[in-house]
Amino acid sequence: MAEYIDAKKMVLAMLAGARAIENNKRLWGASYCYDVFGVCGDPQEISYYEAAKTLREAAEKAIGDDTRPQGGEGQDG
Repeated sequence: MAEYIDAKKMVLAMLAGARAIENNKRLWGASYCYDVFGVCGDPQEISYYEAAKTLREAAEKAIGDDTRPQGGEGQDG
C-alpha cells in the first residue's frame, strides 16, 4: 500500500527548505541546473532564490494564509 506524506509535515519541510536557502549566503546568485546535457530535452535552470520564493508561496497557499512574521524578527522597521 502506498504511503502518504502528512500535509502539515510537507508544508513545514517546504518552509524549512525555503528558509535554509534564503539564509545560506553561498547560494545567493547560484542556480540549480537539471538535465545539463539535455538528455531529457532542454536543460532546465532556476536560481536558488527563485526556488525559495516558489517553495514559500506554495507552502503558504497549501495552508491558506501568510506565514511570514507580522513584526519582530525578520522585519524591517
